[in-house]
Amino acid sequence: MSNKKFKNIKKQKTISIISASRKLGVTHMCLCLANFLSSALKQKVLYIELSDESQLLGMVGEKQITILNKTGFFYKGVNYILACSVEDALSLINDFNGYIVVDIFKYSEETKVIFNRCERRIVIGSMKPWCKKDVYQLMSKLKGGTGLKNMYYNVCNSQNEKNDFKKMYGCSMESLPYIKNPFSLKEEDFDPLFQMIQ
Repeated sequence: MSNKKFKNIKKQKTISIISASRKLGVTHMCLCLANFLSSALKQKVLYIELSDESQLLGMVGEKQITILNKTGFFYKGVNYILACSVEDALSLINDFNGYIVVDIFKYSEETKVIFNRCERRIVIGSMKPWCKKDVYQLMSKLKGGTGLKNMYYNVCNSQNEKNDFKKMYGCSMESLPYIKNPFSLKEEDFDPLFQMIQ
């Protein structure tokens, strides 16, 4: 497929994703975006796993490389730094020439420095009754979503939930695209992923 449709992409951008609740798909979406940038848009990509422990080592950890004096891995066109500290992440964001996707395991006083440093900030949450409290708490920490630029992605939502969220926080809630395998993207996956990073 020709990527002419996506020609207005910036040459360098930092993208971070956090979640209001656990197990809502942050890592899955980060992998989708990283692989889309690399395979469809032919960009140089660094995936930073901002976490104490790695969930991805068994999957992407076969080919070890050095990235800006840090031990990393290369898998299917994407560079990975796993179980990365905040200090190392800041250094990489400052020095890496290309796209950076930051998978933030948990939003905290320490990790918010990285989240706020990124140009595109994405929050994943759910307005379902059992998850709403987590969303409200995180949005409070984010000072009502300032700077999210309509980039709140909900796991599953109704139009009423979208309207309620817009009234409360002034930023739009969009549905996460369903993508089966982040390492084997289909052409129909490209448009929703492109929208997430624009």
